[in-house]
Amino acid sequence: MSAASTGPAVPGSWAHHAGIEPAVPGSWAHRAETGSVEQGRWIKLAGTRGELNEAAGAPVRLASYSLVFDAGQQHYGYLREGDRFVRTPYREALAAPGGRWVAGIEDSRLWLAKRKIDLIDRRSGRTHTISLPAPVTSPEWSADGRTLLLTAYRPHRDGSLTTIGFVTVDAAERTARLVHAGPRHRVSDWGIGRSHRFYFAGSADRVLAVRNGPEAGPRKRRIAVYDLDGRQRRVYTGVGTLDEWHTTTPFSPSGRLFGTLLGDSRDSGGGGPIGIVDAETGKIVHRFGRDVRAFAGWYDDEHAIVQRERAGTRIYQRVDLSGGDAVDLIREKLVAGPADYRPHLERVNFVRRS
Repeated sequence: MSAASTGPAVPGSWAHHAGIEPAVPGSWAHRAETGSVEQGRWIKLAGTRGELNEAAGAPVRLASYSLVFDAGQQHYGYLREGDRFVRTPYREALAAPGGRWVAGIEDSRLWLAKRKIDLIDRRSGRTHTISLPAPVTSPEWSADGRTLLLTAYRPHRDGSLTTIGFVTVDAAERTARLVHAGPRHRVSDWGIGRSHRFYFAGSADRVLAVRNGPEAGPRKRRIAVYDLDGRQRRVYTGVGTLDEWHTTTPFSPSGRLFGTLLGDSRDSGGGGPIGIVDAETGKIVHRFGRDVRAFAGWYDDEHAIVQRERAGTRIYQRVDLSGGDAVDLIREKLVAGPADYRPHLERVNFVRRS
Protein backbone atom coordinates (compact mmCIF):
# COMPACT_ATOMS: atom_id res chain seq x y z
CA MET A 1 0.00 0.00 0.00
CA SER A 2 1.10 3.57 -0.45
CA ALA A 3 1.02 6.81 1.43
CA ALA A 4 -0.77 9.74 -0.14
CA SER A 5 -0.33 13.40 0.66
CA THR A 6 -2.82 16.02 -0.39
CA GLY A 7 -1.79 19.36 -1.76
CA PRO A 8 -3.79 22.55 -1.85
CA ALA A 9 -6.60 23.05 -4.28
CA VAL A 10 -5.33 24.17 -7.66
CA PRO A 11 -6.87 27.45 -8.80
CA GLY A 12 -8.89 27.88 -11.93
CA SER A 13 -9.84 25.07 -14.24
CA TRP A 14 -8.25 22.28 -12.16
CA ALA A 15 -11.28 22.61 -9.87
CA HIS A 16 -13.72 21.70 -12.60
CA HIS A 17 -14.74 18.42 -14.11
CA ALA A 18 -14.13 17.68 -17.79
CA GLY A 19 -15.85 19.91 -20.28
CA ILE A 20 -15.52 23.56 -21.17
CA GLU A 21 -13.52 25.19 -18.42
CA PRO A 22 -12.17 28.68 -17.79
CA ALA A 23 -8.62 29.68 -18.61
CA VAL A 24 -5.98 28.77 -16.03
CA PRO A 25 -5.20 31.75 -13.76
CA GLY A 26 -2.77 29.79 -11.56
CA SER A 27 0.97 29.29 -11.57
CA TRP A 28 1.09 27.38 -14.84
CA ALA A 29 -0.69 30.05 -16.86
CA HIS A 30 2.03 32.70 -16.93
CA ARG A 31 4.54 30.30 -18.48
CA ALA A 32 2.20 28.12 -20.54
CA GLU A 33 2.28 27.87 -24.31
CA THR A 34 -1.34 27.62 -25.38
CA GLY A 35 -3.46 27.09 -28.46
CA SER A 36 -7.16 27.86 -28.78
CA VAL A 37 -9.48 24.88 -29.25
CA GLU A 38 -12.59 25.37 -31.35
CA GLN A 39 -14.65 22.46 -32.62
CA GLY A 40 -14.69 21.94 -36.36
CA ARG A 41 -11.55 23.98 -37.01
CA TRP A 42 -7.86 23.32 -37.42
CA ILE A 43 -6.27 24.80 -34.31
CA LYS A 44 -2.69 25.13 -33.11
CA LEU A 45 -1.23 22.70 -30.59
CA ALA A 46 0.93 24.33 -27.94
CA GLY A 47 4.67 23.76 -27.98
CA THR A 48 4.92 22.39 -31.51
CA ARG A 49 4.15 23.28 -35.10
CA GLY A 50 1.14 21.02 -35.05
CA GLU A 51 -2.57 21.53 -35.68
CA LEU A 52 -5.56 19.56 -34.43
CA ASN A 53 -8.73 18.88 -36.40
CA GLU A 54 -11.49 18.45 -33.84
CA ALA A 55 -14.76 17.60 -35.52
CA ALA A 56 -18.05 18.29 -33.79
CA GLY A 57 -19.72 15.09 -32.63
CA ALA A 58 -16.55 12.98 -32.68
CA PRO A 59 -16.58 10.14 -30.12
CA VAL A 60 -13.14 11.11 -28.80
CA ARG A 61 -11.14 14.25 -28.25
CA LEU A 62 -7.49 14.98 -27.64
CA ALA A 63 -7.11 15.32 -23.86
CA SER A 64 -3.32 15.36 -23.41
CA TYR A 65 -0.08 14.74 -25.26
CA SER A 66 3.67 14.50 -24.73
CA LEU A 67 6.35 16.16 -26.83
CA VAL A 68 9.68 14.37 -27.17
CA PHE A 69 13.02 16.18 -27.41
CA ASP A 70 16.73 15.78 -26.61
CA ALA A 71 17.15 12.98 -29.18
CA GLY A 72 14.28 11.00 -27.68
CA GLN A 73 15.43 11.24 -24.06
CA GLN A 74 12.96 13.76 -22.60
CA HIS A 75 9.26 14.62 -22.66
CA TYR A 76 7.14 17.70 -22.02
CA GLY A 77 3.56 16.89 -20.97
CA TYR A 78 0.64 19.02 -22.19
CA LEU A 79 -2.91 18.92 -20.85
CA ARG A 80 -6.19 20.15 -22.24
CA GLU A 81 -7.73 22.95 -20.18
CA GLY A 82 -11.13 23.67 -21.70
CA ASP A 83 -10.37 25.80 -24.74
CA ARG A 84 -6.58 25.41 -24.78
CA PHE A 85 -3.61 23.12 -24.15
CA VAL A 86 -1.20 23.95 -21.34
CA ARG A 87 2.34 22.80 -20.68
CA THR A 88 2.54 21.10 -17.28
CA PRO A 89 5.41 20.39 -14.86
CA TYR A 90 5.15 16.73 -15.90
CA ARG A 91 6.73 14.61 -18.61
CA GLU A 92 3.36 12.89 -18.89
CA ALA A 93 0.10 14.44 -17.73
CA LEU A 94 -2.29 11.67 -18.66
CA ALA A 95 -5.99 12.52 -18.56
CA ALA A 96 -8.31 9.66 -17.61
CA PRO A 97 -11.45 8.65 -19.51
CA GLY A 98 -14.37 10.51 -17.98
CA GLY A 99 -12.21 13.55 -17.32
CA ARG A 100 -12.02 13.51 -13.52
CA TRP A 101 -8.42 12.38 -12.97
CA VAL A 102 -5.01 13.32 -14.34
CA ALA A 103 -1.88 11.30 -13.57
CA GLY A 104 1.29 13.39 -13.55
CA ILE A 105 4.85 12.04 -13.61
CA GLU A 106 7.42 14.69 -12.77
CA ASP A 107 10.87 15.17 -14.34
CA SER A 108 11.19 15.37 -18.11
CA ARG A 109 13.98 12.76 -18.23
CA LEU A 110 12.47 9.54 -19.52
CA TRP A 111 15.21 7.27 -18.23
CA LEU A 112 14.36 8.09 -14.60
CA ALA A 113 11.72 5.86 -13.03
CA LYS A 114 9.87 7.70 -10.25
CA ARG A 115 8.72 6.58 -6.79
CA LYS A 116 5.95 9.17 -6.60
CA ILE A 117 3.23 10.39 -8.91
CA ASP A 118 0.72 13.21 -8.66
CA LEU A 119 -2.94 12.31 -8.92
CA ILE A 120 -4.97 15.40 -9.77
CA ASP A 121 -8.69 15.42 -9.00
CA ARG A 122 -10.24 17.85 -11.46
CA ARG A 123 -13.54 17.72 -9.59
CA SER A 124 -12.11 19.08 -6.33
CA GLY A 125 -9.05 20.80 -7.79
CA ARG A 126 -6.72 19.00 -5.38
CA THR A 127 -3.43 17.31 -6.14
CA HIS A 128 -2.62 14.12 -4.23
CA THR A 129 0.99 12.92 -4.22
CA ILE A 130 1.07 9.13 -4.14
CA SER A 131 4.13 7.30 -2.80
CA LEU A 132 4.70 4.07 -4.71
CA PRO A 133 6.17 0.72 -3.63
CA ALA A 134 8.65 0.67 -6.55
CA PRO A 135 10.05 3.05 -9.18
CA VAL A 136 7.66 3.34 -12.14
CA THR A 137 7.15 4.70 -15.65
CA SER A 138 4.53 4.49 -18.41
CA PRO A 139 1.06 5.37 -17.07
CA GLU A 140 -2.16 4.05 -18.59
CA TRP A 141 -5.73 4.50 -17.36
CA SER A 142 -8.34 1.76 -17.35
CA ALA A 143 -11.26 2.32 -19.70
CA ASP A 144 -13.51 3.32 -16.78
CA GLY A 145 -11.01 5.94 -15.61
CA ARG A 146 -10.76 4.49 -12.09
CA THR A 147 -7.46 2.60 -12.07
CA LEU A 148 -4.00 3.72 -13.11
CA LEU A 149 -1.47 1.15 -14.33
CA LEU A 150 2.30 1.71 -14.21
CA THR A 151 5.31 -0.46 -15.04
CA ALA A 152 7.51 -1.26 -12.02
CA TYR A 153 11.30 -1.70 -11.84
CA ARG A 154 14.28 -2.62 -9.71
CA PRO A 155 17.03 0.00 -10.18
CA HIS A 156 20.74 -0.70 -10.73
CA ARG A 157 23.75 1.46 -9.93
CA ASP A 158 24.59 2.01 -13.60
CA GLY A 159 21.20 3.64 -14.19
CA SER A 160 19.63 0.66 -15.91
CA LEU A 161 16.41 -0.90 -14.61
CA THR A 162 14.93 -4.38 -14.48
CA THR A 163 11.20 -4.80 -14.98
CA ILE A 164 9.64 -6.62 -12.03
CA GLY A 165 5.92 -6.25 -12.75
CA PHE A 166 3.37 -3.49 -12.40
CA VAL A 167 1.72 -1.11 -9.95
CA THR A 168 -2.01 -0.34 -9.89
CA VAL A 169 -3.36 2.81 -8.26
CA ASP A 170 -7.00 3.07 -7.19
CA ALA A 171 -7.77 6.71 -7.93
CA ALA A 172 -10.65 7.13 -5.49
CA GLU A 173 -8.87 5.37 -2.62
CA ARG A 174 -5.44 6.76 -3.58
CA THR A 175 -3.77 3.44 -2.78
CA ALA A 176 -1.07 1.65 -4.76
CA ARG A 177 -0.36 -2.07 -5.08
CA LEU A 178 2.78 -3.72 -6.49
CA VAL A 179 2.34 -6.98 -8.40
CA HIS A 180 5.32 -9.06 -9.49
CA ALA A 181 4.69 -10.48 -12.96
CA GLY A 182 6.41 -11.66 -16.10
CA PRO A 183 10.04 -12.34 -16.96
CA ARG A 184 12.69 -9.89 -15.83
CA HIS A 185 14.05 -7.65 -18.57
CA ARG A 186 16.93 -5.25 -18.02
CA VAL A 187 16.37 -1.96 -19.88
CA SER A 188 18.42 1.20 -20.24
CA ASP A 189 18.52 4.52 -22.11
CA TRP A 190 15.77 4.67 -24.76
CA GLY A 191 14.33 1.34 -23.61
CA ILE A 192 13.23 2.68 -20.22
CA GLY A 193 9.49 3.28 -20.29
CA ARG A 194 9.33 2.00 -23.86
CA SER A 195 10.34 -1.66 -23.75
CA HIS A 196 8.43 -4.39 -21.89
CA ARG A 197 5.95 -1.96 -20.37
CA PHE A 198 2.58 -3.18 -19.11
CA TYR A 199 -0.82 -2.26 -20.60
CA PHE A 200 -4.38 -3.08 -19.65
CA ALA A 201 -5.61 -6.07 -21.67
CA GLY A 202 -9.06 -4.81 -22.61
CA SER A 203 -10.42 -4.70 -19.05
CA ALA A 204 -9.33 -3.42 -15.65
CA ASP A 205 -8.65 -6.94 -14.30
CA ARG A 206 -6.10 -8.05 -16.92
CA VAL A 207 -2.78 -6.63 -18.11
CA LEU A 208 -0.36 -7.63 -20.84
CA ALA A 209 3.25 -7.08 -21.86
CA VAL A 210 5.67 -8.18 -24.54
CA ARG A 211 7.35 -11.30 -23.16
CA ASN A 212 10.47 -11.62 -25.32
CA GLY A 213 12.72 -9.32 -27.32
CA PRO A 214 13.09 -8.43 -31.02
CA GLU A 215 15.78 -11.09 -31.41
CA ALA A 216 12.95 -13.67 -31.42
CA GLY A 217 11.72 -12.47 -34.82
CA PRO A 218 8.17 -11.33 -35.65
CA ARG A 219 6.68 -14.83 -35.95
CA LYS A 220 7.95 -15.84 -32.52
CA ARG A 221 7.20 -12.66 -30.62
CA ARG A 222 5.06 -13.38 -27.57
CA ILE A 223 2.64 -11.11 -25.70
CA ALA A 224 1.57 -12.45 -22.30
CA VAL A 225 -1.63 -11.66 -20.39
CA TYR A 226 -1.66 -11.61 -16.57
CA ASP A 227 -4.33 -11.22 -13.92
CA LEU A 228 -3.96 -8.64 -11.15
CA ASP A 229 -2.20 -11.17 -8.94
CA GLY A 230 0.52 -11.62 -11.55
CA ARG A 231 -0.55 -15.07 -12.77
CA GLN A 232 -0.06 -15.64 -16.49
CA ARG A 233 -3.42 -16.34 -18.13
CA ARG A 234 -2.65 -16.38 -21.83
CA VAL A 235 0.09 -15.91 -24.41
CA TYR A 236 -0.36 -14.52 -27.93
CA THR A 237 2.34 -15.75 -30.34
CA GLY A 238 3.14 -14.44 -33.81
CA VAL A 239 0.70 -11.51 -33.76
CA GLY A 240 3.37 -8.80 -33.79
CA THR A 241 4.51 -6.60 -30.95
CA LEU A 242 3.07 -3.61 -29.11
CA ASP A 243 4.04 -0.09 -30.17
CA GLU A 244 5.40 0.81 -26.75
CA TRP A 245 6.90 4.10 -27.93
CA HIS A 246 3.67 5.68 -29.13
CA THR A 247 0.58 3.80 -27.91
CA THR A 248 -1.15 4.96 -24.74
CA THR A 249 -3.84 2.24 -25.01
CA PRO A 250 -3.53 -0.70 -27.44
CA PHE A 251 -7.07 -2.07 -26.94
CA SER A 252 -10.21 -0.87 -28.69
CA PRO A 253 -12.99 0.69 -26.55
CA SER A 254 -14.92 -2.61 -26.40
CA GLY A 255 -11.81 -4.58 -25.42
CA ARG A 256 -12.42 -6.93 -28.35
CA LEU A 257 -9.44 -5.89 -30.51
CA PHE A 258 -5.89 -4.69 -30.03
CA GLY A 259 -3.31 -3.18 -32.35
CA THR A 260 0.23 -4.41 -33.00
CA LEU A 261 3.23 -3.70 -35.21
CA LEU A 262 4.11 -6.48 -37.64
CA GLY A 263 7.56 -5.33 -38.77
CA ASP A 264 10.82 -7.12 -38.03
CA SER A 265 12.57 -4.56 -35.81
CA ARG A 266 10.90 -2.52 -33.10
CA ASP A 267 13.93 -1.18 -31.25
CA SER A 268 13.84 2.12 -33.15
CA GLY A 269 10.25 2.74 -32.13
CA GLY A 270 8.13 2.48 -35.23
CA GLY A 271 7.41 1.61 -38.82
CA GLY A 272 5.89 -1.21 -40.77
CA PRO A 273 2.42 -2.68 -41.22
CA ILE A 274 -0.23 -2.70 -38.51
CA GLY A 275 -1.98 -5.82 -37.25
CA ILE A 276 -5.43 -5.79 -35.67
CA VAL A 277 -5.82 -8.81 -33.40
CA ASP A 278 -9.05 -10.41 -32.17
CA ALA A 279 -8.36 -10.74 -28.44
CA GLU A 280 -10.57 -13.82 -28.03
CA THR A 281 -9.29 -15.91 -30.93
CA GLY A 282 -5.74 -14.55 -30.99
CA LYS A 283 -5.92 -14.19 -34.77
CA ILE A 284 -4.82 -11.21 -36.84
CA VAL A 285 -8.07 -10.10 -38.49
CA HIS A 286 -6.77 -7.03 -40.33
CA ARG A 287 -3.39 -5.98 -41.76
CA PHE A 288 -2.69 -2.61 -43.33
CA GLY A 289 -0.34 0.33 -43.69
CA ARG A 290 3.18 -0.50 -44.79
CA ASP A 291 3.81 3.25 -44.76
CA VAL A 292 2.51 3.66 -41.19
CA ARG A 293 5.16 4.78 -38.70
CA ALA A 294 3.22 4.21 -35.47
CA PHE A 295 0.04 2.80 -33.96
CA ALA A 296 -1.24 5.63 -31.75
CA GLY A 297 -4.50 4.19 -30.40
CA TRP A 298 -8.20 3.98 -31.17
CA TYR A 299 -10.88 6.36 -32.42
CA ASP A 300 -13.70 3.84 -31.99
CA ASP A 301 -14.06 0.08 -32.52
CA GLU A 302 -14.15 0.51 -36.30
CA HIS A 303 -11.27 3.00 -36.62
CA ALA A 304 -7.67 3.14 -35.39
CA ILE A 305 -5.39 6.17 -35.03
CA VAL A 306 -2.08 5.82 -36.86
CA GLN A 307 0.89 8.04 -37.62
CA ARG A 308 2.31 8.65 -41.08
CA GLU A 309 4.99 11.01 -42.34
CA ARG A 310 4.97 12.94 -45.60
CA ALA A 311 7.52 15.50 -46.78
CA GLY A 312 8.60 16.49 -43.29
CA THR A 313 5.06 16.58 -41.90
CA ARG A 314 3.92 14.02 -39.35
CA ILE A 315 0.24 13.15 -39.67
CA TYR A 316 -2.05 11.37 -37.22
CA GLN A 317 -4.98 9.83 -39.06
CA ARG A 318 -8.21 8.09 -38.29
CA VAL A 319 -8.36 5.02 -40.55
CA ASP A 320 -10.77 2.14 -40.88
CA LEU A 321 -9.50 -1.35 -40.16
CA SER A 322 -8.52 -1.95 -43.77
CA GLY A 323 -6.31 1.14 -43.58
CA GLY A 324 -8.58 3.20 -45.83
CA ASP A 325 -11.05 6.06 -45.32
CA ALA A 326 -8.25 8.17 -43.82
CA VAL A 327 -9.10 11.44 -42.07
CA ASP A 328 -6.30 13.68 -40.82
CA LEU A 329 -6.64 14.42 -37.09
CA ILE A 330 -3.27 16.10 -36.44
CA ARG A 331 -0.70 17.58 -38.82
CA GLU A 332 2.69 18.51 -37.42
CA LYS A 333 5.61 20.11 -39.26
CA LEU A 334 8.90 18.63 -38.06
CA VAL A 335 11.60 21.23 -37.38
CA ALA A 336 15.27 20.22 -37.26
CA GLY A 337 17.09 20.90 -33.98
CA PRO A 338 20.67 20.54 -32.71
CA ALA A 339 20.35 16.83 -31.82
CA ASP A 340 17.26 15.62 -33.66
CA TYR A 341 14.01 17.48 -34.19
CA ARG A 342 12.74 20.26 -31.98
CA PRO A 343 10.04 19.13 -29.50
CA HIS A 344 7.44 17.13 -31.41
CA LEU A 345 4.61 14.73 -30.67
CA GLU A 346 5.39 11.21 -29.48
CA ARG A 347 2.30 10.18 -27.48
CA VAL A 348 -1.20 11.51 -28.04
CA ASN A 349 -4.03 10.67 -25.65
CA PHE A 350 -7.49 10.71 -27.24
CA VAL A 351 -10.21 9.90 -24.68
CA ARG A 352 -13.87 9.16 -25.11
CA ARG A 353 -16.20 12.05 -24.48
CA SER A 354 -18.22 11.94 -21.27
